[in-house]
Amino acid sequence: MVSTRILERGAIRLLVLDQLLVPAEPNQSIADPATYPADLDGLAASLGLDCFVLASRHWAKSANPSLTVHPSGNFGEATYGGRSRELQFTNPKLMRSVYTRLLSGAPPRYSVSLEATHHSPTHFKTPMFFAELGSSEKQWRDPVAAAFLAETILKGVREPLDNSPVAVGFGGGHYCPKFSDLERDYAFGHICPKYALDLLDERLIREMVEKTGDGVDLGILEKNLKERHASLIRRTLKELDLDYLEA
Repeated sequence: MVSTRILERGAIRLLVLDQLLVPAEPNQSIADPATYPADLDGLAASLGLDCFVLASRHWAKSANPSLTVHPSGNFGEATYGGRSRELQFTNPKLMRSVYTRLLSGAPPRYSVSLEATHHSPTHFKTPMFFAELGSSEKQWRDPVAAAFLAETILKGVREPLDNSPVAVGFGGGHYCPKFSDLERDYAFGHICPKYALDLLDERLIREMVEKTGDGVDLGILEKNLKERHASLIRRTLKELDLDYLEA
């Protein structure tokens, strides 16, 4: 059930969920949409919302202070909820709007980066993406960083940036250093990292494009991908009448 706490600031709504949307532990998959703690599509329809920014905690073994944004979806098995081999609709231009503002004023010692597409949700029709504070409980309880993330999300939603080409990305690490740098000039949607390229097929490449939204302009491949991966990506993008570049 969703909490009855629905806060308002102009046209923006803040919905507080009573339960985690993404399972805290692996292999606790939420495959059936009826088992989610909230019907986000129903809430979007009733409240007149066209996108969700999911403010969340981020965990990593490194415990490094970080602020990250990313789309959700599973290229492989649904280890942390959602359906296997399914991606969630996202909003790349709004994600870039939040990301670029995180870059401009992050608290000291906090890194800012994109993350590759991972974990649930996967099945909602309403576009969404995560904006996360991490990477340990120490940062989750940091009032300065939490307030900065919240205010940045609000500003990014109120004053969207919409003049950059939309891209999908292929390759690189989970924290996407190349694509994080290119996010200054491109609005990335789904990103398939190097560790997931073996899971990629034509259907998933098409889904990356179809569920990125805003009209994808091109694909960006990191240099030195294995040729079997690169050739599949190039061929599928060509079939979709999309340009590509290698960076």
